[in-house]
Amino acid sequence: MSVTLIIFVAVIVFGLTTGTITTIMAFKLLRNNKEKHHLRKSILMDGIPTEAIIHDIVQTSSSRDGRPGVRLDLTVTQVDGRTFPTIVETYIPITRIPHFQKGNVINVRYIAMGNERKVEVEDAYLP
Repeated sequence: MSVTLIIFVAVIVFGLTTGTITTIMAFKLLRNNKEKHHLRKSILMDGIPTEAIIHDIVQTSSSRDGRPGVRLDLTVTQVDGRTFPTIVETYIPITRIPHFQKGNVINVRYIAMGNERKVEVEDAYLP
């Protein structure tokens, strides 16, 4: 075999390998995003409704459909009166920004998954 043929075969094999790996990683990312989105919707549909106090709000560098991404530092009050801290990253409609200020009380829903609690904000944007 000539050197040119060996190089040609190596380039083809490398291209096929990297293409396959890239495709697999893209499908895994899409599946994980779909599962995360489904979890968020199920929390909003089936979660326990309660209130939370905003201790801090920071705009992230992301946005979705023109809605700014924010990171909310919250203290959630459970149904039994106990509280727990959490940080939620979500997107809020521009018209709701005045409601999402430090010290305000917002409506949230949460579910307990073992020792961990997952929280979603009721007035947040979810496509």
